[in-house]
Amino acid sequence: MAHLRFGIIGAGGIAHAHARALRGLPDTALLVGAADAVPEAAQKFGAEFGITTYGGDRAVEQLLNRDDIDAVSIATPSGLHASLAIAALESGRHVLCEKPLGITLEQVDAMIAVQTRSGKALGCVYQQRLHPSAQIVKQAIADGRFGRILHANSYLKWQRTQAYYDAGGWRGTWAMDGGGALMNQSIHYIDLLQWLAGPLATLHAYTGTLNHRIETEDAAVAVVRFQSGALGTIEGMTNAIAGTYDRVEIYGTLGAAVIEGGQLVRYYTAAEATPPTPENPRPNTNLAEAALSAFASAHPNLPTGHKAVFSTFINAILDGKEPPVTGQEARKAIEIILGIYRAGREGAEVRFGG
Repeated sequence: MAHLRFGIIGAGGIAHAHARALRGLPDTALLVGAADAVPEAAQKFGAEFGITTYGGDRAVEQLLNRDDIDAVSIATPSGLHASLAIAALESGRHVLCEKPLGITLEQVDAMIAVQTRSGKALGCVYQQRLHPSAQIVKQAIADGRFGRILHANSYLKWQRTQAYYDAGGWRGTWAMDGGGALMNQSIHYIDLLQWLAGPLATLHAYTGTLNHRIETEDAAVAVVRFQSGALGTIEGMTNAIAGTYDRVEIYGTLGAAVIEGGQLVRYYTAAEATPPTPENPRPNTNLAEAALSAFASAHPNLPTGHKAVFSTFINAILDGKEPPVTGQEARKAIEIILGIYRAGREGAEVRFGG
């Protein structure tokens, strides 16, 4: 079977997740090199994974000068994603980039334009879409088993300490993080919300920096109207003293689903529910366990997390198809987040879609 030979740009924590994912796909992927601006980080990464690495100001240039790399994954601070992706695409490599794809729509559009000219693939890491729970809900919506969607909500309430933001000096800055609780943490769940419930029409929002010494927001709330007419909410914060909590909810005329912590905890469709009887007037209306079991039986040994992202990205390229999350798809959640920031600044309704 054909392999894609990968180089990784970045040698921090998320780069390790990329490397482990690639090492978990020996039939289709081969990790051959990495680059990081910090020489010590590059050297340590190379020793851990047994690959050639490059450190310093010319590290990326040296990596891209190799002729044995087909694709590059980008695992750097967010503010560097656009320039690095463009350089890699222009060098003739496919690119899989960590979220967010870019921190402005101008950056994202420039990346998409270069990708179109290059003919190479541009993908983004939105692993929540590939989790069995999300796949089950997506298919149920596509099949009409939830009926007409009425409400859809996304909540992320995580804890990030001041030490987390202080580490590295780039987190919680507009220039390198592009935002705070929304752009860095909530983006996965905002993407999941719009992927499941459809595009937004309008929103109102408040944002604030309530408990950290950072430039960007550590809390945001938005009320949204989808183009379908459904209503919803988006909440994101990094002030949750009790730990972490994330949840996506979908409610329709014929069914509903709740994904919490990545797991399908509630699932109901009228067509699949047991009808009430005189002996059992309130039958079980949570079919989540049955739905997950059926999905597992139909998709044995399906990878999850970063491994799933790399697997689907690689298989799409080898099959001559677009990756599951293209640049245009990755753009959607960024547009929503930037819309929330704008609404928070201006105190006005933000409209989407023209």
